Amino acid sequence: MDPLTLSALGSVALSEGIRFLYGQASEILKRRRDRSQETSGGSTRVQGPLELGDLEILAGTLEPVEIDFDAADQLDADLKMLSQRLGNYANGLEEVDPTDENLLRVTDALRRVIEAVYQQRITFKGEARPPSGPLVEGRVDVEDVVGYVAGVRAETIESGRVTGEVIANRVESGAEAVGVDVKRIGGRRAD
Repeated sequence: MDPLTLSALGSVALSEGIRFLYGQASEILKRRRDRSQETSGGSTRVQGPLELGDLEILAGTLEPVEIDFDAADQLDADLKMLSQRLGNYANGLEEVDPTDENLLRVTDALRRVIEAVYQQRITFKGEARPPSGPLVEGRVDVEDVVGYVAGVRAETIESGRVTGEVIANRVESGAEAVGVDVKRIGGRRAD
């Protein structure tokens, strides 16, 4: 991702975006903490209503948010560090400058971490990037394919954007390289 897409927002929209991301990071960290306190086992993915805040600032639509707690566990240190770095901007204590490349990189890094936890793209209105929403991306880059390889292989994808890519120098006879291998994309079957 190019963090400079955020520079197109202007200071007011970027400030709103930072507040949104900071709030989401805080919610993820709280739910992660609560989950670790209340359970010692069970599912690693818990769906529950999240207070997403001002969705009017988003381009596209987020599906109901499901926190991937495995990803949240792996990205815990990043979530904490990046949200701390943006805290003064989110709370209005420092002025947001859309030409500050360091601020744009930190903001984009926090967004990418939250996207990994939500498994959805988060795009703000005015950015030149695909809209917010569910996202499945897969990329395989190998020298030789001797069996089967797919960028994305899924049984059902109800909605969102799917991108699969396979890069291979050589595919052996009888081997198979597939960008996307899906059995159903929409929510209803055609008869």
